[in-house]
Amino acid sequence: MARELSPSEKQMALRVEDAQRLFNRVLVSWAGDVLELRRRKLLQPEWHRAIPAHPSGTGPASQGGSSVLPMKDAA
Repeated sequence: MARELSPSEKQMALRVEDAQRLFNRVLVSWAGDVLELRRRKLLQPEWHRAIPAHPSGTGPASQGGSSVLPMKDAA
């Protein structure tokens, strides 16, 4: 036989049910997104090399590069 819940326990139980309901909504949405990505064959990330910002610069385009470009050329 189950005992009667106090008002604070009832309120806590309602909050737990709301949290479970919200979690299930998010989980269903996430699963739908994953299925769509699988359908489009986009689950594996693909990395592409960046095109340098300034074609006459030497070396790779990175913050650690030795070439210094004027701000107007770098933008």
